[in-house]
Amino acid sequence: MADAKTDSMYESARLNLLEVIEERNRALNKKSLLHRLVYVAQLSENLNDKNDLGAHYEKQLKNWQNHHQGESATGLLLAYPNYFVHLVETCSDEITAIIRDLKQMTETENSPISHSKILVISSNVPSRLFQQWSFRVLNLPASRLEEYETSEPIEKLVPECLTLMLKLGAYLAKQPKITQRNIMDSLHEKVPDLLIPQDLIGFLLRSDDLLSPQSYLEKYDRPFDIVLDNELVWPLPTRNFPIN
Repeated sequence: MADAKTDSMYESARLNLLEVIEERNRALNKKSLLHRLVYVAQLSENLNDKNDLGAHYEKQLKNWQNHHQGESATGLLLAYPNYFVHLVETCSDEITAIIRDLKQMTETENSPISHSKILVISSNVPSRLFQQWSFRVLNLPASRLEEYETSEPIEKLVPECLTLMLKLGAYLAKQPKITQRNIMDSLHEKVPDLLIPQDLIGFLLRSDDLLSPQSYLEKYDRPFDIVLDNELVWPLPTRNFPIN
């Protein structure tokens, strides 16, 4: 009887995976699961001032935060002469809103963006890499006209780029807040080895192996409908249950 009571108490105290995740989020003061989006894009000739791109995202991130009561957005947007790379940490609804905004911009005339490709969407990120959202224009020479050539597969190039962004975030997290602004303004001088080469960004944008916002949303918005093998057989199979 005592063993049965102990087992009953143990069973009642067990938590499922969702409850474990929710309990951890409450301990970390997180409103919802945290996700991370990293994508690259090509700037169009219509963009005269790259600071307008930063202003666009500052405004949009505030608007999305008001509509989606989840995790606030943190991350880093780096504008190159011809491209930009954007890492965002936020809730899933806001990540979807960012991708829809990308699709709309690439389909609009006089848009600051000509096209973009998604590098990764990481779900249930344990902790933030950035404590706030920042935008910086990198003072770099324009990319050379020759196309980037490599024999490396896209499966290796993308993780290398993501590793650079994560290392950059870890580097910035270790810097004193009093010098944070000066460091952010001179990343190309202080840590050029932690910046994704702009020629490589151009190569990724030309890859057919990476999803564009349009392709991603086509899959995301498509109804989830699975046809089982036994549904393709006629007449439908029946089960014979034994008669007692």
